[in-house]
Amino acid sequence: MRLANCLVTLITFLFWWTAHIGSGKADTPPLVIVTQPGASPAENHAAEELIEALRQISGNVITAREVVADTANQAIIVGPGPVATRLFPNVELAKLAAEEYAIQSDGRRLLLAGGRPRGTLYAVYRFLQDQLGVRWYTPWFTLMPKRESLTWGTLSIHGRPAFEYRDPFWFPALDGDWAARNGSNSQSARLQVKHGGQVTYKGFVHTFYPLVPPDPYFRSHPEWFSLVHGKRVGERAQLCTTNPELRDFIVERVKAWLRESPDVGIVSVSQNDHAGACECPRCAAVDEREDSHAGSLLELVNYVAEKIEPEFPHVLVDTLAYQYTRKAPKTLRPRHNVIVRLCSIECNFAQPLDAPANALFARDIRDWQRLTNRLYVWDYTTDFSHYLLPFPNWFVLGPNARFYHQHGVVGLFEQGAYQSFSNEMSEMRAWVLAQLLWNPDQDDRQLIREFLAAYYGAPSAKYILDYFDLVSRAAQPYYVGIGHPDASPFLRFTTLAQAERLWQWAEEAAGNDADHVWRVRQARLPIGYMWLSQWVGLQRECRELGEKWPINPSRKAYAAEWLKTVHAPGPPGWSPMCRLRESGQTPEEFAVQMASDPDASLYESPQRFALPASPKDLPAAERKAAIEVSDTRAIIFREPECARPMADAKAADGVAIRLSAGKGDARGALEIHGAALPTTAKPGPYKVYYVVRVEPGAGTKPNAPAFHARIYDHLSGKYIADRLISVAETTTEYRPYLVGTVELNAYSRLWLGHALDHQVPAVWFDHAWLVPAD
Repeated sequence: MRLANCLVTLITFLFWWTAHIGSGKADTPPLVIVTQPGASPAENHAAEELIEALRQISGNVITAREVVADTANQAIIVGPGPVATRLFPNVELAKLAAEEYAIQSDGRRLLLAGGRPRGTLYAVYRFLQDQLGVRWYTPWFTLMPKRESLTWGTLSIHGRPAFEYRDPFWFPALDGDWAARNGSNSQSARLQVKHGGQVTYKGFVHTFYPLVPPDPYFRSHPEWFSLVHGKRVGERAQLCTTNPELRDFIVERVKAWLRESPDVGIVSVSQNDHAGACECPRCAAVDEREDSHAGSLLELVNYVAEKIEPEFPHVLVDTLAYQYTRKAPKTLRPRHNVIVRLCSIECNFAQPLDAPANALFARDIRDWQRLTNRLYVWDYTTDFSHYLLPFPNWFVLGPNARFYHQHGVVGLFEQGAYQSFSNEMSEMRAWVLAQLLWNPDQDDRQLIREFLAAYYGAPSAKYILDYFDLVSRAAQPYYVGIGHPDASPFLRFTTLAQAERLWQWAEEAAGNDADHVWRVRQARLPIGYMWLSQWVGLQRECRELGEKWPINPSRKAYAAEWLKTVHAPGPPGWSPMCRLRESGQTPEEFAVQMASDPDASLYESPQRFALPASPKDLPAAERKAAIEVSDTRAIIFREPECARPMADAKAADGVAIRLSAGKGDARGALEIHGAALPTTAKPGPYKVYYVVRVEPGAGTKPNAPAFHARIYDHLSGKYIADRLISVAETTTEYRPYLVGTVELNAYSRLWLGHALDHQVPAVWFDHAWLVPAD
């Protein structure tokens, strides 16, 4: 029978307080867990979580019953209410914010309480984690340390998470119980009422077209859409954000969205995931005044935020500072009910944000911080083209979280591999990120070491940590972005062979522990993916180096072994990886592509002549200072199907890289990173020439595109040279093509690709010339 609401509800469980376990004091009263009248679902769930955790820690059989409280005995008071107020009058529970909590103890009685909706739940979880050592590493692996003596002493803790929005957006973090226990309030996690809910968005991102669908509105109101190069555009572009009629239309659309979803706390009014900013005179005038395309966007967002506020005073309007709007405006400030979500998409993720490689993004954070106290960041923590690509940001996550917190960021969305388990270190990243989002001042390397030792076992953890060090060092000279093609400059044969040995040792160190062996094998899948995806090129590199091939020499057999590991039975709560990239390739589809053994002749490198290239085709004044960049410095994409080095009598050293078009949008391409340029090519201005010849097909039209030549500068985050060369401009003999006069540095990328026109069977790249420019 339930007691009247005026009585305190008591949930008790009968285990002897551990200070008396084995002491023979059978008359010691049981520890009492006290909940409050009118407790919320989250507060009741907090008590249930506490009871279950203490049962597992103590190892005792627990029963529960309702009794009248004798608060003179040892008790844990869970949640705010009359008992908490009476026993802890100095704790101002009514003033605690939604996620703020208090942990107070006089040695006998313990208060675990907080604001609503999630404060009390967080008080319980922080007590269990910080005082008793409980860890929820993955949805299937929890550490509940057994204790012979459970004591809490005198505690006086007042806490709250460092960020108001905390989203470690990796697949393991979407589990609702795991998310709540690790302090995530992600809008995507499966959090329920018992978890205290979550941050709720309407239209999470890229909402221009969902708010104003081109079909039907482009036909009736083309003036609402971007003016690009003198023409209104209704696809893969943006909106005309200064159009008065459009602004009012968006206000009404946003109000309709919010009436449909009355529990929403944030609504997104944000640009599409394209370029195409409006160039009309009104938009251009605002952007010129503010020295940023963010000006015209923010004017719209401020207008919407002002107009909806009377009806929806508790709703915030979220927008992006993304790509063309990343730079902060000069003077225009976001309204108090506007969130600006700054996106780090152009950053070098192998380097921390305070490194020179990320100076422009760090500048943008500081500039936005000057304008708003509601700055969120959309951060990127994986390679979305290849979820399994080893992504060397392990030791950058902590410094970056601290940088964000120190520079006024209050919400952090850490986007990772969110579509399935077992992607590259996904379980570790989810847990480490969750801890850093709660408190970025923690020792991030210690968090990594703790997870590795607990999850893989201490003997294996040593080798995995060595692997992190190996790949991180290899990546240091290079820009590491979030969308690599199928080859990486820092994951070549020498590095991968060392990584393979480390993972072999990690698996051997797991011994007979079946759980550890399974976990190590799952974590090793990315290295297998790299061997398979780069099989021919790596075989060629191995032979050039005179090394021994370290894995099964049959790609077909190795692919079958790899796929078997993908599907190896795992623990309850886990499911096999089902996505290798954001665009959706499955492991099965990938394994089918690899289920054959290439012709071994492809592994042999053509013989080169020991002759330097001659700059005779360059202008006479440029020949003496010209620096040759050999094709041997290039990373080759789509090898061998669409690109590979081949003997070519017309090439300077007898070998060139042949590029062709493949099926669909597959094409041969190559890339030379700034860090791989000759040491004589110091940072500075250069004229850059690619020496190329083209094989046109029979009947090829002169205006058909032959090849695309680009140079990308990661320090500025843009292409600094871009030429599409037509067949009419080419010959069947090698000649230099000026790509541009540009500033080169270690983070430049010289790129050449087939233009994807099947009228052109082949494009041959011999080398490049760099001519210092005055």
